[in-house]
Amino acid sequence: MALVSQIKSDFPNLSVETLSIDFSKASDEDYSRLAKVIEGKQISILINNVGQSHSIPVPFTETPSDEMANIININCLATLRVTQVVLPAMIPNKRGLILTMGSFGGLTPTPLLATYSGSKAFLQQWSNALASELEPKGITVHFVHSYLVTSAMSKIRRSNWQVPSEKAFVKSVLAKIGRRGGSIGYAYSGSPFWSHALLATVITGVLGPMNKILLSINRKMHVDIRRRALKKAEREKAKEKKG
Repeated sequence: MALVSQIKSDFPNLSVETLSIDFSKASDEDYSRLAKVIEGKQISILINNVGQSHSIPVPFTETPSDEMANIININCLATLRVTQVVLPAMIPNKRGLILTMGSFGGLTPTPLLATYSGSKAFLQQWSNALASELEPKGITVHFVHSYLVTSAMSKIRRSNWQVPSEKAFVKSVLAKIGRRGGSIGYAYSGSPFWSHALLATVITGVLGPMNKILLSINRKMHVDIRRRALKKAEREKAKEKKG
């Protein structure tokens, strides 16, 4: 169900209006409501940040069908439909910015996250094509390559040099829109955070995103993550039985 609400702001000339949509099962009516919310408004920026990954790394044959469907619906279909709804409000102004969140999971194939990896690779191709379409119309489209960030999705709570906090990552994104960073060979794309850019340079400029050695390293890493996640789940289940 879509819910529209307004948020009071400390700035007298600023108003905030929200529309809540469950993109895993968004209907045509939900997108129609979104169109009504932005009707008559000048839209300058669209940030496509909605996304879902697998609960833990999982072989493709064992991926729950509902999880697979949610990943495709949220990451791909929702992003396309929201952008299609918003663009008519941007094009007449001949300026605007569309930021779409990508992932290293889509930059290079990621075993045990196959559906998520494929969804982000799809968004890469779509975003690049859209960027070329809209460039003559004055609209900038930029695809953000992100490695791990502290978030509910990554399940990482403490930041470090390789895993920035949400605030530090957003600051780097906003400061480097349109800059490639380490994403060598990827037009209209960039890896803004400095440590992510170093890793992207190795992947895109040295090894190559489809390199078999890289795929093997990626597979082993996610097999280990899955093993530890399953052991943790077993421990928690044992605790529940004792309790």
